[in-house]
Amino acid sequence: MNARIKFAIIAILIAFLGMAAYVGLRQRGPEPYTGPMTKITFGVDFSVISAPVWVAENRGYFQKEGLDVEIKNYSSGRTALADMLEKGNLDMVTVAQTPVMYNSFSENNYAIIAAVACSYEDVVILANRGNAIEISSDLKGKKIGTPVGSSGHFFLGLFLIHNGLRISDVTVIDIDAPELPRALSDGRVDAIAIWQPHIHNAQKLLAGKTLLLPSKNLYREDFYIVPHKNFMKNNPAALKKFLKAIDRAENFIQENKEEAINIVSARLRLERETVASFWNSYEFKMFLDQTILADLEAEARWAIRNKYTTATSIPDYLNFIYPDALEAIKPEAVQIIR
Repeated sequence: MNARIKFAIIAILIAFLGMAAYVGLRQRGPEPYTGPMTKITFGVDFSVISAPVWVAENRGYFQKEGLDVEIKNYSSGRTALADMLEKGNLDMVTVAQTPVMYNSFSENNYAIIAAVACSYEDVVILANRGNAIEISSDLKGKKIGTPVGSSGHFFLGLFLIHNGLRISDVTVIDIDAPELPRALSDGRVDAIAIWQPHIHNAQKLLAGKTLLLPSKNLYREDFYIVPHKNFMKNNPAALKKFLKAIDRAENFIQENKEEAINIVSARLRLERETVASFWNSYEFKMFLDQTILADLEAEARWAIRNKYTTATSIPDYLNFIYPDALEAIKPEAVQIIR
């Protein structure tokens, strides 16, 4: 073998080894975080819309940002927010806009740092066909179950107005989210206003006896990350790290849909086909937009008008939004007029 051939073979080997090393580094990702960890106790709605959290947890993104995140599962964001504000046992929570609105009349020690998902199809009205309900107007005089103070409660009010009814035309029964499928099945209520996976559970329990009432594009449910202001004040760097982890999770969801569905279905102990069937109902992205302010104000007007609060004026919801953390890591995602 002459010198020229030997040189060519060596060059090829060096190039191959270099490429293998590069691919290996890409697969491994960034080196594990080795500095001091910041502890976060995080109350999370145990549902599919929390997918970015489940993916970040599964992929180790929190740890890679130097965060020790203890997740506590909750049946709703309403309950998680109440615990954070009343018991002080949580640093931050996931929650939709209605509990944010309700608590704003009496509390000001929490703030939205980012929306991480939204959906026009997650919250719906499901009726029991056996109770003489075939169209939306048949809800008049019926008993409807929903967690009062939740996005399901507000959606019910909006749905009734859209169909020429008032909230006083029905009897609203306060039932926690996981109990609603059984309440619909055993006749305690005629219909439920709720989100996934409880809708699926009710449909499965009643086996073909349910009716999903039409409501497409009626309501954009937002899903926020909401920390306590004491935690925000003492841990501004941790908020940015947290949102970086969520951003990585959402990128993973966009690029690895099937694997993300596997992660979420396993975490929620749901059949994969079930999660896949309504996965496309959600848009997983981080944002703070002007619609958040408009929706909170609209919901506050609804609460005042229907006397769900003794307050008579709408809070300034700019005081309930902290854009700095998201602006620092993803400035294009902040589109709020201040």
